[in-house]
Amino acid sequence: MPKSEALAILSEIQAATFQNAAQLPLKESAQPEWQGIGYQIGGTRLVSPMGEVSEILKVPKITALPGVKSWILGIANVRGRLMPIIDLHEYLSMTPTLPMVQWRVLIVEDEDLAAGLVVEQSLGIQHFLEGSFEESSGEGLESLQPYIRGAFRHGGRVFFEMELKSILRDDRFFEVAERRS
Repeated sequence: MPKSEALAILSEIQAATFQNAAQLPLKESAQPEWQGIGYQIGGTRLVSPMGEVSEILKVPKITALPGVKSWILGIANVRGRLMPIIDLHEYLSMTPTLPMVQWRVLIVEDEDLAAGLVVEQSLGIQHFLEGSFEESSGEGLESLQPYIRGAFRHGGRVFFEMELKSILRDDRFFEVAERRS
């Protein structure tokens, strides 16, 4: 096949492709999306803004600490940093619904403070239309209420938006010593 004939065929294919291609939506009709990291605690689906979780890990080797509350699993070396590892189920008085092999640690940093927060499952990056957000206090989820901003509905499921950094700012988070009788 001569070179000019091959170029003519490619030109026809290109023209047909552009002719049959679906048009991009107009900028005015595109709906803004919100993205966050999804996870589960006590069977409840939650999502936090992308910037709140710096890393997701399998549960690392943890060294227990004496005289601390039961929700503090201990400390772990995470990339050269000693970090407290917190069981969010215990901290929030929720019962885990999945086996420990599925549990993950969300690394959350707030200024100079960093902690690993154990959840029962990571659900990866979640995408929601901003219009699907609704104000919600997490009714029926009393232990989560101080940290819930609202909820997103997606595919018949509800994901409550949780501010993980607010846990690190909570006064209760710093009351780690177990009271002795």
